[in-house]
Amino acid sequence: MGWGFSALPSRTLRDHRPSFGPQPKLNWTLRDTSNALEITRPSAEVEWPQGRPIEETHHDDRVRLFSGDALDLLSVREQLPAIQSVITSPTYWGKRQFTTDQREFGREPLEQYLDKCVKLFGGLLDIVADTGSLFFVMQDSRMGSGISRSQHFSDEFFKANPGWKRNGNSKEVHGNTSKVTARHDVIENTSWCGIPFRIANRLVDAGYIWRDYIIWDKPNPMPDKIVNRTRQSAEYIFHFVKSRTYLFHPEAISVPGKSGRLRPMNQVWTDVPHAEKIHSATFPPSLVERLMNATTNPGDWVMDPFLGSGTTLKVALKNGRRVVGCDLNPEFVRLARGFVDPAALGDNLFAYDSV
Repeated sequence: MGWGFSALPSRTLRDHRPSFGPQPKLNWTLRDTSNALEITRPSAEVEWPQGRPIEETHHDDRVRLFSGDALDLLSVREQLPAIQSVITSPTYWGKRQFTTDQREFGREPLEQYLDKCVKLFGGLLDIVADTGSLFFVMQDSRMGSGISRSQHFSDEFFKANPGWKRNGNSKEVHGNTSKVTARHDVIENTSWCGIPFRIANRLVDAGYIWRDYIIWDKPNPMPDKIVNRTRQSAEYIFHFVKSRTYLFHPEAISVPGKSGRLRPMNQVWTDVPHAEKIHSATFPPSLVERLMNATTNPGDWVMDPFLGSGTTLKVALKNGRRVVGCDLNPEFVRLARGFVDPAALGDNLFAYDSV
């Protein structure tokens, strides 16, 4: 028997793009129809956790900061400046967590995580300028053992600052009571979930243009006790636009070729992660700078709805861009306000090489 996988009907007309309001609850069911595995969706609405409303904590002509759920940025879209590029990395599913807030991305069942990401990224693509871009950086997760682990039990900083400790998700959150940490009715344990690609395919089905994906190769990945597969050392950078005529400066991602003339970089980029004490899951400033300079002009507004340690904010200010940042963790937002003070913009904030 042949098996296929289908999740959404194809959508080719932008006028038929679905609304990014609350999505159906995804208790996936299977039925065998004409030798194909078909995924069906019930019509009930998702009841996502509610919390404190989004709050703007800083507003000037260069920086606007919001404290709250990234999804709530869509509800204040009329108050936002014209965004040219979104560069962000949500908390990955089933891995590290940075708050105890139930709305934090990555702590919900897999299908709800996919729904939330599609709703957010689709909504942000609707917000950006017609010539704008959206980049999301994401690592895939394997189902089962290894997901939801707690972090930093032996790290001296986190011993001294227990409030910063990142606790892994509870295995019960992911519907499992066995010794492994997550389970799924379709995806077998130890299998890749294909999360970033599932999100990308749904955005394509919604009428957006998947322009590129880049493999970020990390030369110093986390140690991994495995014997029957390769070590996980790659993350993915997905580039989406809503118009074929988008702003792009090719020289920002070009390198000298054998002839001495500039050529586009290859699809695999090797960049060392730029860990910080308060947030070790950070992307390299050099990577962010490359994407930003390729898709914006000086003075343009850039957005990061998962601000974290403030890499996007710092790179934007260094390169003469303006930035809208948001994070669910109020402490991250508080620290970001310190970067806005010109007296704080010392060399220690920008100690990395431009590309």
